[in-house]
Amino acid sequence: MKHFRLSLRTWLLGLSLLATLPLLVFALSVVWEYKEFQQQTLVAQLERHSDELAQVVATELDSTVGTLVALAESDAALAQDVPRLYEHARRVVARDKDIRAISLASAERLLFVTSAPLSKTDFPVNAPGLVAEVLRTQSPNVSGPFPSPVSPIKVVAVTVPVIVNGASTHVLRGILTVESINRLVSAERLPPAWIAAIADRDGVLVARSLDPDLHVGQKGSPSFQEAILRGQRGVSIGQTREGTQILSRVRPVFGLDWYLGVAVPAHVLHEPVAAMLWHVAGLAVLWVGLSIALAVVFSVYLARQMQAVAVAMANDTPALPLGTPVRVTELVQVFQRFRLAKHGEATAKVDLGLVKTAHDEVQDLYDNAPCGYHSLDKAGRVVRMNQTELNWLGLTAEQVLGRRYSDFMTADSQRLFLASFPTFLRDGRISDLAYELVHTSGTTRPVLVSATALLDANGAFLASRSTVFDNTDKRRLEAQLERLANTDALTLLSNRRDFYQKAQQEIARCRRSGGSFSVLMLDVDHFKTVNDRFGHAAGDEVLRQL
Repeated sequence: MKHFRLSLRTWLLGLSLLATLPLLVFALSVVWEYKEFQQQTLVAQLERHSDELAQVVATELDSTVGTLVALAESDAALAQDVPRLYEHARRVVARDKDIRAISLASAERLLFVTSAPLSKTDFPVNAPGLVAEVLRTQSPNVSGPFPSPVSPIKVVAVTVPVIVNGASTHVLRGILTVESINRLVSAERLPPAWIAAIADRDGVLVARSLDPDLHVGQKGSPSFQEAILRGQRGVSIGQTREGTQILSRVRPVFGLDWYLGVAVPAHVLHEPVAAMLWHVAGLAVLWVGLSIALAVVFSVYLARQMQAVAVAMANDTPALPLGTPVRVTELVQVFQRFRLAKHGEATAKVDLGLVKTAHDEVQDLYDNAPCGYHSLDKAGRVVRMNQTELNWLGLTAEQVLGRRYSDFMTADSQRLFLASFPTFLRDGRISDLAYELVHTSGTTRPVLVSATALLDANGAFLASRSTVFDNTDKRRLEAQLERLANTDALTLLSNRRDFYQKAQQEIARCRRSGGSFSVLMLDVDHFKTVNDRFGHAAGDEVLRQL
């Protein structure tokens, strides 16, 4: 039989490379975790910035709507006194610098616009469809960009109805410049390289933080238009009009008339990760080279030391040679033990191997058990803890030993522990106490603790022997069952059972306080028509959307 043999130099070289492998794996896992963290951070920032910009834009539009509504409810508007309403509108424009002009329009023509004399305003209405929509619904809306009828700039129109005796035949339109909308989403409001844009319901760009002169009035990128059509609210991957890969979020502004999109170029996410990968690669090459060099040096030195010991053992000399002094303690001990126990070495090695294997198995079972184990002294301090429970705490044995076990619990659990530990010392046994352990990251883990007391020959307390079981799955199952019991399967909203529970609580609260409350019932008109025409699956989707 041919034996597989390698030189000491080869073994040490392989060992050094093998020892380097976990470090490389760890470094790559760190890079991966950093990438995930970087992406989560960017997503959180993207959501925050898009919400902030949406609030800014909505505030500007709401302010304009408020101004126009006040004008539409004035005496001049209600009396349909066009000259007096024209003067009122001019004073509003002079006072409100955000509004470029105000116009009064019917479904087809302008009656006046404040940026032109009253007698010279016979212009057709821009975006007549939006005007007709306001006249029909009597609800405000906002248009996309269009050329101003009296100047070369691009503007948008905020339109509100003029309601007289419950009917609306005219509208007031507040004209805002595209430039003022661009200022709301300017690059100064965003981190470097980020892009923000606003599009109307047709996907036409109203404002853009990057190169607005080139893009405003043009269709948004296909991914932006697709997000508008699908009503996407979350973060998605797409492209800008220039073809740049982006991570973006699109959300509606002012009902469904405008959509705000905020995007992060992909290179903002990838560049730090790529830099870290190059750094790790450089360190890996350096470390491997150093490991190989040290392996070669140590292998040559150890080979000489072992050669000297091997010669002495082969010649059965009473002492190691003086010409080549052996400086490795273990080699000297091997030679001495060889001299003392030459004939019984085989048996001793077998026994030693069995004992070591048994010890390692017991220690491995203790440390890597699926549950936690620990022992406490009479003062409640930790004297021993297995690796499973240490992992739950995110700590090492050195960081735990000697500290009070209650230090690793939540405040409520600490109070429960302090109340129950004297009872345990008295009775010597306790079962299934529910605590919450705190990881160094701040996360908590629900556990069940059972313990028995270890006593000496005189019955004095020595230590506790505690078993700790993870209660997370049970807690999660209970929460899931509670949620399923109170949730409608189709709409994922509160179901009838949950409604009655909340109603009983409200009734009891109002009885205590002497107050009152209301119940609102909504009826969906023509819903049967949807089911009959499009099928029950479409009816279910309508219910979910509603």
